Amino acid sequence: MHETPLDRPDPLRVVVVDADDLVRQTVAALLGIGGRVEVVGIAGQAGPATDMVINARPDVVLVDPRLPDLPGGLDFIRRLHEVAPTVRVLVVCSPEFLEIVGSSEGVHGSLRKTFRPGDLTAAIEAASRAKLG
Repeated sequence: MHETPLDRPDPLRVVVVDADDLVRQTVAALLGIGGRVEVVGIAGQAGPATDMVINARPDVVLVDPRLPDLPGGLDFIRRLHEVAPTVRVLVVCSPEFLEIVGSSEGVHGSLRKTFRPGDLTAAIEAASRAKLG
């Protein structure tokens, strides 16, 4: 039987990666409500985020791939899968960038930054169930 996030004994572990500090803090605070998601790290650049994913071993990484230290967002997503092959990636960004990366290889879900709080948790849960590969 496939375990759903609601059946999980532990919350989904998530790392939030966004260049904007206010966005990172807000998303982390939203995810702390309800107990279904545990934020195990936040980062504003690809380098520290990669190290965080290696060490924290999250289930899902929320990524706005427009990061200042890595010009190509898809390169960062590929890097994540090299260092953590079982991590799921949920892209959260503006609509125009979402069209570019939202259906790329290695992306397990996408969400516009204009999301409602319940949409964020639902997208994380859906990404956590997505097939790898």
